[in-house]
Amino acid sequence: MEDFDYLDINFLGEDKNDNIITDPLELFMQEIFLAMQTAPFSIWGVTESINISRYVFNKYVTITQIRNEILTFIGKNCAHAKMFNYSLTVDIINSDGKDLVYITMKVIAPTLDKSEQEYIQKFLLGS
Repeated sequence: MEDFDYLDINFLGEDKNDNIITDPLELFMQEIFLAMQTAPFSIWGVTESINISRYVFNKYVTITQIRNEILTFIGKNCAHAKMFNYSLTVDIINSDGKDLVYITMKVIAPTLDKSEQEYIQKFLLGS
């Protein structure tokens, strides 16, 4: 077996025949996805979470506060955050009378030919 710095169970990959992922970009994208979806105490031993759903009904929080909390959480808790340049935009949108938090995460990753490619992951949170 090869020696990898990091590996994880493949939750998001298209190729479900490969149950383990080792690619740093795939691992980072999965870390971001899990960070957005995990509620406080929903994983044994993990007390921190972004818990974005609490913002949906709060009229006194700014988009900047939401964005900063997400970026702080990712920087602190995602092991691959230091390996990539990334940015985050947060918008509040209204759909059928409901306010939803719309998050776009852009990750810039180097390619084999030493150029860069942008990868985008979007999240829509609310009830």
